[in-house]
Amino acid sequence: MKTKNIIKTGLALVGLGALAFGAKKVADEHKLMKMQEELTAIVRDYFSDMGEIATIYVQVYESSLERLVGGVIFEDDRHYTFVYEDEDIIYEEEVL
Repeated sequence: MKTKNIIKTGLALVGLGALAFGAKKVADEHKLMKMQEELTAIVRDYFSDMGEIATIYVQVYESSLERLVGGVIFEDDRHYTFVYEDEDIIYEEEVL
């Protein structure tokens, strides 16, 4: 009987730990998405002076909380890649 209680308690603790880990992971993902949305709005505002934007894309695996990597495609088929980091945008035109 005592062994069953120990096993149940151990499984409950493992379950609570997994739940806490999952909740933190979800919170971190939400924070990252929110920050990337804010950075994307800054990038959109910056490039909107150059013409009508068709698409802005983000390379998620190269981006982080402080750094946004992606590209902008304009309606006139111009394509720029950019890196936004430390409140500075570095971009270059891609020749297709």
